[in-house]
Amino acid sequence: MFRTNSDLTPLHLFLLLRLNMISLYTSPLFNSILPERIGYVIQQRRKLLGLSQEQLAKRTHFSKYMISKIERGKHDIKITELERISFGLETSIKVLVVEI
Repeated sequence: MFRTNSDLTPLHLFLLLRLNMISLYTSPLFNSILPERIGYVIQQRRKLLGLSQEQLAKRTHFSKYMISKIERGKHDIKITELERISFGLETSIKVLVVEI
């Protein structure tokens, strides 16, 4: 749960501002759902492209284990990591965020 604005990661701030959900930033539910939702969107995009986790890992220079953690919502992804993944998924951060 976020206690102050300084507890927000850059990705959380970006998504909060982008999605106009500023009032939700203190919600434990929002904090727990966001990584899972991001992971789901990444997984669906990967499958749409017919890529395995290993192939996406090679494209993004992440380990297969890291891709798995991200897709399961077990990694608090940073904006720079999301940028690398969006490049590997042949899309933009903007497109991924809209799907969240």
